[in-house]
Amino acid sequence: MTPKELQPWHTFVLLLLVQWIFFGDCLIVALFKSYVLYLIVGGWKFQRLFFLTIRRDLKGLRCLGMILYHTYHQHFTKENFAEIFQRTVKKHGRLSTAIYHEDQVWTLGDLDAYSNKVANHLISCGLKRGDVIFMLMQPSAAYLGIWLGAVKAGIIPGLLNYNLRNASLTRCLDELDAKAIVVGNRLKDAFVEIDGEAKYSNGMFWYVDEDSSRPESAFSNEASSTGTWNQVIAKSSWAPPPKLSRMNGRERIAYLYTSGTTGFPKAAIITTPRFIYMTSGTRYGFGIRASDIIYISVPLHHTLGLICGVGQLMLHGTCLAIRSKFSASQFWDDCIKYNCTVVQYIGELCRFLLAQPPKPTDTMHRVRLAYGNGLRKETWIQFQNRFKVPEIGELFGATESNTSIVNCDQTVGAIGFIPLCMRSSYPIYIIKMNETADEPIRDPATGLCIECGPNEVGQIVGRINENNPSRSYDGYLNRDESEKKVLRDVFKKGDQWFASGDLLYYDELGYLFFSDRVGDTFRWHGENVSTSEVEAVLMKEFPDTGINVYGVLVPGTEGRAGMAAFEVDIKSMTTEQEQLMVAKIYSSTEKALPPYARPQFLRFCADFEMTNTFKLLKRGLMKSGFDPTNTKDHLYILDKQSKCYVPLTESIYQDVLSGAIRM
Repeated sequence: MTPKELQPWHTFVLLLLVQWIFFGDCLIVALFKSYVLYLIVGGWKFQRLFFLTIRRDLKGLRCLGMILYHTYHQHFTKENFAEIFQRTVKKHGRLSTAIYHEDQVWTLGDLDAYSNKVANHLISCGLKRGDVIFMLMQPSAAYLGIWLGAVKAGIIPGLLNYNLRNASLTRCLDELDAKAIVVGNRLKDAFVEIDGEAKYSNGMFWYVDEDSSRPESAFSNEASSTGTWNQVIAKSSWAPPPKLSRMNGRERIAYLYTSGTTGFPKAAIITTPRFIYMTSGTRYGFGIRASDIIYISVPLHHTLGLICGVGQLMLHGTCLAIRSKFSASQFWDDCIKYNCTVVQYIGELCRFLLAQPPKPTDTMHRVRLAYGNGLRKETWIQFQNRFKVPEIGELFGATESNTSIVNCDQTVGAIGFIPLCMRSSYPIYIIKMNETADEPIRDPATGLCIECGPNEVGQIVGRINENNPSRSYDGYLNRDESEKKVLRDVFKKGDQWFASGDLLYYDELGYLFFSDRVGDTFRWHGENVSTSEVEAVLMKEFPDTGINVYGVLVPGTEGRAGMAAFEVDIKSMTTEQEQLMVAKIYSSTEKALPPYARPQFLRFCADFEMTNTFKLLKRGLMKSGFDPTNTKDHLYILDKQSKCYVPLTESIYQDVLSGAIRM
């Protein structure tokens, strides 16, 4: 409901003043007359919505109040992250169970001591506050200990996506001037393949054996493995490192890579206030308790795993059960094994679980809450019906943004809501967009943006206020890239808003629903895919060919599947030439891109549609999808078993639609 639709409320106040002051009615009579007139002129609409949403809004306001309390407490005290964690250890006790990982059980005391060892070792190597250390590892208890230890020393961990290879990995390494890197044993080949050891010729690289980094190593000077990291950590002291002085309260505690909605993956800045804000939002929005055990099988180099998951342990002492890599067949078995009460998800994860054959363990668990993002309405219902999980907590918020929303009343399909009673003052709005240009539509008279009404799709934006820790915008390490995400003169001259790049709409009750994305990225298998990055790989192989990469909707899946379109002369191209080109596309993308970024479909077309400024248009191609019966273009689909692209026939197309072929 927009402020204009709340106008009858202003009318009620005006009528009350007129009745009371000018007609001399007593206050009770004036209230009654004004209320009747207020209903007649349209106030009944607001009254109806008010009574339908008041309980929800009060719950949301309580959640917001707790978020602001924790965020502002840190803002005024300037506590650093190490101090906050020590408070958690003191409150819950050093013997409190912190992490289950495979057959390992870590207490808060183990994690504290191990992270002290890490901090002391890094300091002894000459690393100082503000330096960067890369972590290329799969999730484990040691992962958390290394990250926390670096933060205790004031060193900023750059958390790398363990799926990256070759040019994609090199690009991320080159963005940050990191002084050191810790690599998991399982990822040693990926590091060696890009000649990573030569890059760190100062010897500041270590290989960690996560399986042998056991809790007992926290208080031992005996090396648990031949891994170079395990060797040096064994010699380090578990005494607390030198205490960090309090600075401005906005210390950086991680760099998380995200492509946002434009360009290549970029290092997003995670500060202590941002970490607290998002952790508190999920905790109070979904009712997570200190007594819960949270099962985390999503990557820790993402916001969901690190902040919304690990944050519950670091800030509130909630126990975690961590799996190195998601397994659909072992998911519920793990939940039973560790006695988990809460699980995290991305939408694709739930779809994989539903694709598993039914078995008794589907409902033998004690899970009461699943929370995450990207869960489609139909998958949501199927997931709850089959696995008997009482509560679903859907959340929304980009890594680099200042805009986060939680659905704290389990309305199916919604990502959250805007409280009706705060609509005009809430720092989040949806503005109208020009779909062709991917630009906001502005009022010709004022030059300002135009707010969307109910059920109108637009871009969600968040007000930026650097003096407010809940509204500040940290953005990317690259300040030029950060500036691209800032909209100015949105609702008044000089204001600043974060442009999310996500298209949403809200219904008359204020519930928000995801629609699509603008820009040149899309989501697939829970990861952001940068079309610029995919295009760069393909253009290196085909420098004289027009290439357009975009995402297409595939029924029954979350996000969009990648499609690469090539502008070629399909009439004169021979079958042999086409097959050779298809083979080169597969080999180049298989070598240079992680699995989620590789195009699932290929399209050979005669020409591309362009704007009058010669910018390639993607919308038309996106809408046409991958139906071979609707085009004369040559279409191909990735055959994962055969490890090649094959012609997309009508029969294969129908198999994709029916789910017989899993994407």
